[in-house]
Amino acid sequence: MADQKELRIGFVGGGNMAFAMARGFIKSELVKPENIIISTLSDRGVGKWKEMNCRATKINHEVVKNSEIVFIGVKPHIVRTVMKELQNDFTKDHLVVSIAAGVTLATFESFGVRRMVRVMPSLPCAVQQGASAFSCGSNVTREDAALVHRLMSSVGYVEEVKESLIDVVASISGSGSAFLYLVTEALADGAVKAGLPRPSAMAFAAHTVQGAGAVVNQTGKHPAQLKDETCSAGGSTIVGIHELEKVGVRGAFISAVECATKRAKELGN
Repeated sequence: MADQKELRIGFVGGGNMAFAMARGFIKSELVKPENIIISTLSDRGVGKWKEMNCRATKINHEVVKNSEIVFIGVKPHIVRTVMKELQNDFTKDHLVVSIAAGVTLATFESFGVRRMVRVMPSLPCAVQQGASAFSCGSNVTREDAALVHRLMSSVGYVEEVKESLIDVVASISGSGSAFLYLVTEALADGAVKAGLPRPSAMAFAAHTVQGAGAVVNQTGKHPAQLKDETCSAGGSTIVGIHELEKVGVRGAFISAVECATKRAKELGN
């Protein structure tokens, strides 16, 4: 395998997640932009990637033929069509990495791919704050796994997990980002209702969500303990917590993760 900066990486499918990952790889200086090639049918998509100094094409075959590591970033329902198209292009020298939700390693390996990895990234990879999980196929070497780990850790937190758990992680880190965007928006709306100007409300809400996560990670304390430490007796925070508990916010988040996990598995069928 080539030196990290000389790695040739390809993305079959140039959607938001692929763009976020590539942007993160470039920001981390692990990969040169000119060593990244993507395929997309969108003229707008081609332009967006070229603005980042990456190579762009509308032909999937060109991506495989010009890459050592090929990320499959198409929608789950067209994965099989794309893999059938490309199956004769893959060789034993290709490390293939899927970011398609729900599509199993076995599905990819059925198209003759030998070195296969599944990764579930999240959009915050674009700002090197992602949370990703990956699972390896039976023919993946520890060197391959270490390379995937290094690439994904350059854009945030990463863990290797059993494939049976990867859709759960996707529901926390991938879908969970959207859940937290909703929380951020709601916090800001509450502040606007109380009189704070919208730009300030959004800034305070976003920094609050970011800061709360940082405290959990850096202190190692259970969120319940941190919540208790924040709530003073008879104070405003415990009153707010009571309102959230009354409408079942905790249960709603648990259900959201459960439903998102179920749907992720369905997408691969």
